Amino acid sequence: MILAKAVLAAAERLSLAQDQLALILNIDSVKTLTSLELDPTSKQGEIAVILIRIPTSLDALTGGDTAWMQHFMKSPNKLMSGIPIEQIQNPQGLASVLQLVEGLRAKL
Repeated sequence: MILAKAVLAAAERLSLAQDQLALILNIDSVKTLTSLELDPTSKQGEIAVILIRIPTSLDALTGGDTAWMQHFMKSPNKLMSGIPIEQIQNPQGLASVLQLVEGLRAKL
């Protein structure tokens, strides 16, 4: 239940709609997630952990400015050649967005 709560909080910080989160985690609905015990070693759990790392890195980059994080996620990004909130809806895009924000964070 802890991982499920953490991924719900991460989704909220990134301004992800419930249907977007369900799509990313490959579950029927977010209502399923609230009653689901996510195992960190399962495929869904691994995706959840990756998703949680994105707002963690953005938090370090922005000093906790949630509005800036949401702006970053919803705006076209030249480094990503797309819009991060759309790109994270598939595993490759999720990994790419994480790689970018963690790379930027490492340069701090």
